[in-house]
Amino acid sequence: MALFTGNKALEALYAEVETPEAARSSYWEHEIQYVQMTADGQLQGKSVLGSVSTKMGMLNSAAHWVLQAPFRRMGRGLKDFPECQRLGRLVARRQGRQFTHDMVRQTLSLAVIRQHADITSEGPCNLIIGDGYGVMTSLALLSSPLRKAIAVNLTRSLLLDLTYISKAVPDAGFALVTSPEDLAQALERPDIRLIAVQADNAPMIENAPISLAINVHSMQEMDPPVIAGYFRILRANTADRTLFYCCNKRVKELVDGSKARFDDYPWHPDDQILVDEISAWSQMFYSKTPPFWHRRKGGDWATQHRLAYLHREKPFSFPLECKKSTHNDLIQ
Repeated sequence: MALFTGNKALEALYAEVETPEAARSSYWEHEIQYVQMTADGQLQGKSVLGSVSTKMGMLNSAAHWVLQAPFRRMGRGLKDFPECQRLGRLVARRQGRQFTHDMVRQTLSLAVIRQHADITSEGPCNLIIGDGYGVMTSLALLSSPLRKAIAVNLTRSLLLDLTYISKAVPDAGFALVTSPEDLAQALERPDIRLIAVQADNAPMIENAPISLAINVHSMQEMDPPVIAGYFRILRANTADRTLFYCCNKRVKELVDGSKARFDDYPWHPDDQILVDEISAWSQMFYSKTPPFWHRRKGGDWATQHRLAYLHREKPFSFPLECKKSTHNDLIQ
């Protein structure tokens, strides 16, 4: 198969946005019908892929700053939160969007990861599963300038991710891979920092070394067999060990009546858990009307986050090496 880079990757994804995908849950099969996408990654219609506010005026920015005060207080105990917040604001500015609640909570999640692991030094790849508007992938690329990132998502979402990541980290070369051979080539090329994988091709990722994997608010929308498949990748990939940050609702009911339960994900008794609690910033949101700050339902409706080194399983595919990128993106 051919390796698609740059605009060719976007064109290849756009050509397949209407193609059925095995990895789509009943949730996505229902919701995706309301979304139309253009070749340049712009959305039309109701968006279930996240939201972007382009209201960048002084008053709007000041209002968001004031309303985000509780979230900044949540970050006080996280040593790298100021830097993570700075990177988040950089991503927002480059993407031409407001730094909203959706973004500040992702910077808090990144700060939790950095509290327990050094991801700024050279190492294997970072994997982002099911991003939204490429925010977490952009943060990972900027936070780990000496590592490649792999982004895996449904085709339509992946096109949107690449469009926005290219704005946030414009100097990061990216490629769409559709076979293990493509993946091997992309890992070898120092000019490629971001590797895009369609969800139906996810099993090939176990052939790459994944030192850190991140999933925020999208496993809760997957069918259990798909969730199990990602855990299998994380446990069997070629890195010495894999740190996984997982932030999802404790229970979410899908359109077909099935339920995705956080505790039913295929965790292992030998997973080394570093953080395991309700995500405080996921339980709060703000609006422009009094009382301004609101709390989400607790119990099964709450969002839990867990950071853990996963118990390893023996890989059964050929190993690939993730070579250091020679490109260090300007962060300013």
